[in-house]
Amino acid sequence: MEGMLIDPLVIVRDFHLASTVIVAGIIFFDLLIVPPIWRMKPPFGSTRASFRSSAGKVLWVSLAVSIASALAWLCLLSMRIGHKGFDDVIADGTVWLVLSQTQFGLAWQLRLLFGGLLAASLLLSRTAGNTRIAHGLRLLSALFASAYLGSLAFAGHGTEGLGSWQDIHLAADCLHLIAAGLWLGALIPLVLLLVYLSRFREDGWALAAARAGSRFSTLGILAVGVLLVSGIINAAFLLGGMHSLIDTGYGRLLLSKVVLFAAMVSLAGVNRQYLLPRLSRHLGADQAAGTVQKLVRSALVEIALGLTIVCIVGLLGIMPPANDMAAHMH
Repeated sequence: MEGMLIDPLVIVRDFHLASTVIVAGIIFFDLLIVPPIWRMKPPFGSTRASFRSSAGKVLWVSLAVSIASALAWLCLLSMRIGHKGFDDVIADGTVWLVLSQTQFGLAWQLRLLFGGLLAASLLLSRTAGNTRIAHGLRLLSALFASAYLGSLAFAGHGTEGLGSWQDIHLAADCLHLIAAGLWLGALIPLVLLLVYLSRFREDGWALAAARAGSRFSTLGILAVGVLLVSGIINAAFLLGGMHSLIDTGYGRLLLSKVVLFAAMVSLAGVNRQYLLPRLSRHLGADQAAGTVQKLVRSALVEIALGLTIVCIVGLLGIMPPANDMAAHMH
């Protein structure tokens, strides 16, 4: 396990998953959460400009990291398959063979295509202004982001199995990833929005923060539901019984992931039941700012827990499933 923690492939997988989730989350947030906030009167000019600038920088850096780590993943996998160094797999075409003649490579071709289309739609939406075309491009970007994130399922255990069972497993994996983008990925732009609303304190900022938090919370409930259902389906395929949660290293890591997920849900529940209702009341500016600070701190803890889960997923992805391990043990 200690060796796996510093395995370059695990590290690259972690960076790729985290950056891809962030990309999707920012795009989902821009499409589903903020439009009603920007339509409020009076307009939040300073908040909107600062938020768009910061969120845009995070988005483009994350997309660049995602694509770079996807290419690094391909190279590392080629090195392992060919038992060669980096220079060799590039020079002798091993990378091209993996890309063109393996299931992983075909999936990566598709994902790199989605990544390129996503970048193009984002660039076009920046020049379209506030028009129907811009809204259509944002919707198109969300679809490409969903495809780019969801197709990562083809690099996991969901490709194992045959026939309709494999299709069910892949679909569950795909939905699991997209739901992670809806929740974990969208937490980052939520934090940025709350910080800027609290910093500039334009007229109606506390109500805007409450509305943004409420809309995100509703989206989070949907995401949590999808994560639970798809997670149970995945566990049914990968665990050889409940005893595997304790008897195998894979199961213990999966159990750790479940515990961290439960902690995230608990924090989200506290925010929805106690902090968000406070913002909806007519509080003084200082009281509202204090409540927003608590929301921001809670969201940052959720992000830290979520990124820890991402690291665990990176490990689980290169380990044999618990059902295989249990079969060998018995």
